Amino acid sequence: MNSEFDAFAILDMLPVGVVVHAPDTRVLHANKKALAVLRLTAEQVLGKEAIDFQWQLIDTYRQPLALEQFPVNRVLATGEPIEELLMGVSDSSSAEVTWLTVNALAEKDVQGMIERVVVTFSQNTYERADIPFKEIVDSAQDVILITEAYPLEEPGPRIIYANRAFTHLTGYEAQEVIGKSPRILQCPDVDPAVRARISSGLESGQPVREIIYNYSKSGKGYWLDMHIVPLKNNHGEVAYFAAIERDVTEQKNLEYELRHHAFHDALTRLPNRRLLLDRLKHSLLMAKRSVSHIAVLFIDLNKFKQLNDTHGHDAGDLLLVEVARRLCGTVRECDVVARLGGDEFVVLLDGLGTDPVQAQVNAQTVVAKLQAALEEPYLLGDITHHGSASIGMTLIKGGGDHDPDRVLKDADAAMYTVKKNR
Repeated sequence: MNSEFDAFAILDMLPVGVVVHAPDTRVLHANKKALAVLRLTAEQVLGKEAIDFQWQLIDTYRQPLALEQFPVNRVLATGEPIEELLMGVSDSSSAEVTWLTVNALAEKDVQGMIERVVVTFSQNTYERADIPFKEIVDSAQDVILITEAYPLEEPGPRIIYANRAFTHLTGYEAQEVIGKSPRILQCPDVDPAVRARISSGLESGQPVREIIYNYSKSGKGYWLDMHIVPLKNNHGEVAYFAAIERDVTEQKNLEYELRHHAFHDALTRLPNRRLLLDRLKHSLLMAKRSVSHIAVLFIDLNKFKQLNDTHGHDAGDLLLVEVARRLCGTVRECDVVARLGGDEFVVLLDGLGTDPVQAQVNAQTVVAKLQAALEEPYLLGDITHHGSASIGMTLIKGGGDHDPDRVLKDADAAMYTVKKNR
């Protein structure tokens, strides 16, 4: 790492707490995260010995640790590092316990004498905590990327440092990106508003935090929670930008899945009633503007209960999935196929035209195609099932006001009429 970097400034940006002790346990440095976790100020910590702190360490049984069991004292006594030690922190101001995973190790001189002890702690897992400071940054699980502050335009800002987490996430070795712009990682169709906020923050020398989508060396996409912080030189001028980036792809995918499950049927992956009503509401609004007809087809499978009773729900599930596939393969891509539950499906046909006769013909043509598709034999594992469906239709003329729930009920009633007359 460039010697001009303020190592303590970089430590202050890390999401892991770092406390550096002298051989007599006096605190030489505590970064911002450490002070926040310990609920102390720098004045309360710097220059104090471990025993002076206004908090106590406790073990997993919530019993106070003896002074000799403090991580710094254990390292000073044995010279051996401590890895992944679980302990709690509490103080007199609150009954709350903050649980930490603690690492500690000694930095020794050429004669093997301990010069200082570094203790790191976090609720997250880090590979290791090490000294000198460059190696602390290298070993952080979050990506740390440092660029020159200027020029901001191509070919800048040029990358001058990337830690190991960067390589692990992106597939790029540090030497492959040194001297290049972080733009090599960016999605070409990144949200212009996000791009503008990042540019504005860099130009004004202010911190920036955004969720962005990048690409790895292999072309695989990933989401980042990116925090860019300006680093100033001794003259107070912004000389570098440090980007601390956390991979939140799993979180974003989970959010997508939760949204998808909220609006889609888990078995068939089709839109559910909630999403169907939303799409129907939109279609009715568009039909009102264009005076075009739309149709809602309510579909109920015949012999579905008989299949379940005879061959079990697994066979029924296979049938429902196959029905969904056939429905989607028969209608247009712009049409909506939804499952309401059980063996009930709905197809929403948009844009049937302004002529009522032709719209009726167009909708009836689709109904006939769906009937034919659903009457083809089904191979469900080792079972061959012959099924059919009752399809009720309601045709809605554009230009008027229609309630989505009422429209759906009318289509349902039409389906029961069809089923009754079979």
